[in-house]
Amino acid sequence: MRTSHALTGLALGAALALGGTAVSAQAATGSASRGAALAVSDPGTTYQSGGWCHYSNWGGNFYCNSQLKHKLPNGQWQVFVIGTNRQAYTKWGSGSGTSGWTSLGGTCTQPGNHSIDMAWANGWNFAITCKGTDGRAWYKERFNGGSTGGAPGHWSNWRLNKY
Repeated sequence: MRTSHALTGLALGAALALGGTAVSAQAATGSASRGAALAVSDPGTTYQSGGWCHYSNWGGNFYCNSQLKHKLPNGQWQVFVIGTNRQAYTKWGSGSGTSGWTSLGGTCTQPGNHSIDMAWANGWNFAITCKGTDGRAWYKERFNGGSTGGAPGHWSNWRLNKY
């Protein structure tokens, strides 16, 4: 896990804040399924093909060097990437399988060079960061929902980076 406190963050575009149009996770990642798949506990390594990067076990199409792999307290992995439409996406493993790719919204303006990152992590609560369309750093926090295993949790809106 790579953790840094001096990172860039993700800005919300006005269209996203207003529920504007966005490319689906399927289109952004090349994933054919948004539902749970067979459990593969590790996303694998990243490789480049067709101009995009992909996880060897979990697939997806995303900007190279814009991925973050985070180990959850239950031993499963959660990954964050910048999809082909420059939105932040996540996918995670659990005892019941692997999720589909889920958009976290926003627009990252500088994909690559680890432009999506982790600001901090404390168990099931953590924050990811990226640089937004206004050139400023933004973050989004994940909060534990209070049940064992860390789910269900919820995400904050994108906020100006304070970390």
